[in-house]
Amino acid sequence: MGAPRAILLCLYGSILCLTVSQALQCYSFQHVYFGPFDLSAMKLANVSCPYGCSEAVLSLDTGYRSSVTLVQKGCWTGPSVGEMQSSEDALPPDYSVIRGCQTDWCNAELMSHDTIPNLSPAPNPPTLSGTECYACLGTRPEDCTPRKSRRVQCHQDQSVCFQGNGEMSVDNFSVPVYIRTCHRPSCTILGTTSPWTDIDLQGFCCEGSLCNGGSVTQPFTIASATAPLLAPHFLALLLIIPLLVGTLGGPLCLSP
Repeated sequence: MGAPRAILLCLYGSILCLTVSQALQCYSFQHVYFGPFDLSAMKLANVSCPYGCSEAVLSLDTGYRSSVTLVQKGCWTGPSVGEMQSSEDALPPDYSVIRGCQTDWCNAELMSHDTIPNLSPAPNPPTLSGTECYACLGTRPEDCTPRKSRRVQCHQDQSVCFQGNGEMSVDNFSVPVYIRTCHRPSCTILGTTSPWTDIDLQGFCCEGSLCNGGSVTQPFTIASATAPLLAPHFLALLLIIPLLVGTLGGPLCLSP
């Protein structure tokens, strides 16, 4: 009985050694940044990965120098194929990038904010629309109260205000986001998405300076190019009309 057991242990040990020798060494890291990130001077932890290494950066911006950026490095666990989908015309501006690789320590290319585009470019030409909006971005509702928000002069093509909430996620790492900023009248907010990552936002646009000061925690409907703009003062008028009718003496009747 001893010999067969010794043979089995030897085979098991050989298989284990082979498996370990084939595992890749990858950097392991995940963090959320409010503003630019730089990992070049950091000593990153490592992890053994059976299939490959990965690194991802997701960044959401107001377009007015305020951003939330999610950085993750670790093992490759995503599907082998799939395309990143985004809309250059969508606002607020966002960017997602993810790469997989299959050599030791290969997930060290996305190490600073310089590896992603500038999501707060100055308008060209440098003209303004005349609309003023609250602008903020955070991962908690209290990060984005009107008192903590900046008042920004909107770029020429952005004549309405936006407020909303959503989520940024890659693999099993996700963070909530709350946002106020300027927007185009189309109010298209489609974020980037792929089989591995997602930036999902919902909210609404309104007309009138500083009209986006309401709650960012409410359940919004997804804004789209076909959604009508309802400014807060117009919504208030809709609520006041029934009160006026009741005060003036009963239901309002229309003559045939």
